[in-house]
Amino acid sequence: MAGNQKKPMTHPDRKYTVGRANTCDIVLADESVSRVHAELAILDNGKLLVTDCHSTQGTVLLRAGGGQTAVRQEWVTAHDTLRFGGVEMPVRELLRAIQLKQPAASPDKGGNLPAAGVGLVRCVCGAVKVNQQRCEVCGL
Repeated sequence: MAGNQKKPMTHPDRKYTVGRANTCDIVLADESVSRVHAELAILDNGKLLVTDCHSTQGTVLLRAGGGQTAVRQEWVTAHDTLRFGGVEMPVRELLRAIQLKQPAASPDKGGNLPAAGVGLVRCVCGAVKVNQQRCEVCGL
């Protein structure tokens, strides 16, 4: 951040790590992803800030309207996509994965809350879902 701009303030409980390590909040099991690849912060004003954590393969922001940017620290929206090494993930799916892992996540269509620490998998349609549950996108 250049000049006299202040670094955005975040709360520690609103930062989520993305990487290959089991200790990350969002685990991507792919060898092109670093153990702790990036961090997604949700700020008080609802803005999303992604920071690359000195990953080997880099983090790339693919804007919804076109164009791509190598990430050191960038603002993102739910309409953007991030590439961690060789794995592309829409930001909306990252947010959904975070919501599913939180004990206070919103209920599903049946009114049930997902358990804390649930396993997340990618459905055949490409969406992120809770393991052993129906996909909200395609219904499988």
